[in-house]
Amino acid sequence: MKHESTVVSYSNQVSLDARSEIFNLMQSYPATPDEKERSLGLFLRGSLLARILAISEIYQRITHLPGAVLDVGTWRGQTAVVCENLRAIYEPLHFNRRIYAFDTFDGYHGFSEDDKATDLHRNGTYGVGGEAYAQLLRTLLGLHERSNAMGDKNNEKHQVIMGDCVKTVREMLDRESHEVIALTFFDVNSVVPTEKTFEMVWERLVKGGIVAFWQLTRNTIPAEGMVYAKSIMGSHAHSLRRCATYPGLCYLVKE
Repeated sequence: MKHESTVVSYSNQVSLDARSEIFNLMQSYPATPDEKERSLGLFLRGSLLARILAISEIYQRITHLPGAVLDVGTWRGQTAVVCENLRAIYEPLHFNRRIYAFDTFDGYHGFSEDDKATDLHRNGTYGVGGEAYAQLLRTLLGLHERSNAMGDKNNEKHQVIMGDCVKTVREMLDRESHEVIALTFFDVNSVVPTEKTFEMVWERLVKGGIVAFWQLTRNTIPAEGMVYAKSIMGSHAHSLRRCATYPGLCYLVKE
C-alpha cells in the first residue's frame, strides 16, 4: 500500500533515479558479510543522514535530564533504534534511559471530522504487519542494546507497545507510575490521538524536556499543526525550534 513517504518527494527525477541505483548497488555490493556490515555508510543517502543528525541534535539536548524517551507513532521503529544507539554514544552509563515505542502496527483505523481519508492516508496506511512486526522490533531493539557498550549487563529495558496510543500511553504511564519523560517524538498524523496523547505526555514531561513533531509545518499532513495552533501554542509554556538539518522536525522545549 503506497503512502505519503513513498510518493511525495522534493527530489527531481535525476535524484530519484540515483537513489534507486544506490539501493540496487547495496543489494549486490561485492563484499563479505562482515565488510558489508561495516560499509553501510556507502549507501546512506543524504536525506536519511539528515534525519538521523536531526534526531541526534534533539537527543543531545536531553542528556543532562532524567526521564524516558517515547516514540509515539514509531512505524518501523527507526527513531527508537537510533535513540538507543545515541544513548550508547552520548550517555553509555545511563542504564535507566528507557525507550517506549508506540504504534498500532496495523496502520490507521478510523478518521475524525478533523482528519480526512485520502489515497495516501486511509485505513491500513502505514500498516507493517501487526504483532509480528512489533515482535520483530522488540528483537531489533534488544539486539542493538546487546551490541552496545556494556550490553551484556544492561538490555531488554525498552518496550514496544502495540495499540491505539490514546489508550496505550495512558496504560503505560499508569503502570510505570515512577516514570518521568525527557523526550517524546510524535508522528501520529491524526488530530484526536495527537491532542489527547500530548496532554498525557506534557503532565509527565520534566522541565527542559522536549516534545518533537515530525510534521508540524507540513501543509499536506496538517494534524500536528492543527493541534499546536488550537491546543498548545497559547496554553503551554514552551519555546519552539526546528532542527538545522531536517527543517520538518520541530520541537517544543518545556519551560
